[in-house]
Amino acid sequence: MNLNFSAFRQILLILILTATSLIVAAQGVKRIELPLSGNMAYQTVPLGAQGVLLISKPEKGTFNVQKFDTNLERVWSIDGPIESNLDYIASSYDGQAVFLLFSKYRSSLYQIVKVNVGPGFVETFTINTLDRFEITDFKTLGYSVFMAGMVRNEPVLILTQLRTSQTKILPSAIKGSNAIQTVEVDTAHHLVNVCFAVKKGRQTRIVARSYEETGELYAQVSVDPEDDYSLLSGRLQVLNDSVRVVIGTYGYRNMQSASNAASQGLYISKIVGNEPVFTRYHSFTEFKNFFNFMNERQQEKMEKRIRKKKESGDDLKLNYRLLVHDIVPKNNNFLLVAEVFYPEYRYQNPTMMGGLGYGSMMGYPFGMGLYNPYLWNPMYGGRGYNQQVFDGFTYTHAVVADVDENGRLLWDNSINFDNVKSMELREKIKVQTFTNGNSRLVYSHNGAIRSKIIKGNQVVDSDRVIPNETNVEGDKVRKTSTDDIDYWYENFYLAWGEQRIINAAGDPQTRGRRNVFYLNKIAY
Repeated sequence: MNLNFSAFRQILLILILTATSLIVAAQGVKRIELPLSGNMAYQTVPLGAQGVLLISKPEKGTFNVQKFDTNLERVWSIDGPIESNLDYIASSYDGQAVFLLFSKYRSSLYQIVKVNVGPGFVETFTINTLDRFEITDFKTLGYSVFMAGMVRNEPVLILTQLRTSQTKILPSAIKGSNAIQTVEVDTAHHLVNVCFAVKKGRQTRIVARSYEETGELYAQVSVDPEDDYSLLSGRLQVLNDSVRVVIGTYGYRNMQSASNAASQGLYISKIVGNEPVFTRYHSFTEFKNFFNFMNERQQEKMEKRIRKKKESGDDLKLNYRLLVHDIVPKNNNFLLVAEVFYPEYRYQNPTMMGGLGYGSMMGYPFGMGLYNPYLWNPMYGGRGYNQQVFDGFTYTHAVVADVDENGRLLWDNSINFDNVKSMELREKIKVQTFTNGNSRLVYSHNGAIRSKIIKGNQVVDSDRVIPNETNVEGDKVRKTSTDDIDYWYENFYLAWGEQRIINAAGDPQTRGRRNVFYLNKIAY
């Protein structure tokens, strides 16, 4: 009996130590601050183990690029000329070089700066596109620039070869096509994947095309919905020469309109050669954790409504919008990640852009980024929002789901966002997977880093909040106006943003107020 009890104690101790090793707290390794004044602002481009770039416009007609290594030591700083009336719009990193895009709203003139991240030199290119071209996507592959956008509400895909300054419109005519929804670079296969939402009445299907660097069409796949459904979004991923996967959201056809994109769930379609092997639909009513963002009473009401519908042989109609990430291959399975959000509008005097654009008009002094209404509503027809001013996207929660090689749902989990809001629709949550089956979910909000570790349906480490501290005695962060986080390399994350800090108790050198842009290296 005593031997058994002793053995039990040893086993229990091993289990406790194993569980403790799974839950590793995050800690700041190093933080640097750059002073902010006037309209000064920075854009951040993490480069993995190569470090990080900071882009700014210190004054009109000038841009600055600084490179920091993984210890956040400055390696080099370069200034260059740019047309004084152009805004920074976006960047694209293809694993070799970073390309910066400068333009102004509805201008045909674009300046593109190629930053060679190793030796630290830049090349500047000036190109002309189409009159009244409204850009929604900017991606680069070598010296090829792919830009998607709209001209008079018609979708256009443009390829520019920077070496020759030649620009051509790539054929995008698909019968019924009305939206280029996503443009993604596949650095592993050296392809650019473009998804088209093809509308017919209230039903949409997804046509995905892969282009080579030259603009030659490499492959095309088409995913058609079941009769009652409409495919609302799609992301193409090439797994190998013959196997491709398209994932996205779907909804009931009769619930779609130009002002509303109602997602019912996630779908996954596997294509071998050019033929779909299967398309599986997973309604959020099947998920165990999708509605965890609600309070207990709301969840009970939702479960009751779902149960009643299922008992009558139907499914409860849902109305969500989701930003779907790239699929994460996991052995023979696929990890799907998506963030639930909704756009907000205010009824005030609209800007000249109707609140749907980029640049300093939205209160961002530098680098608003791209805006793509088709990304979250393929039914959008370019009209209907002119009397409203876009006021940002509010994120409610993120969902993680694991499906097997046949597309069957194995488990799901979620993490709640704490009133996260962003003017730009982009991925907020970062997901890391580990060989022991764990997944870590991380996001940044109000200057703090929030994380959760899951294993399938289970929670290994519940929601944890790690303050993004300044490490200066007496500092108090009064306001965090922007913040972000990204997985960097190995076990390190990079957090950055703008803060207003006050110090009334520190030594004379640190006392007072300061506005800063910070970079924070965090170890997990």
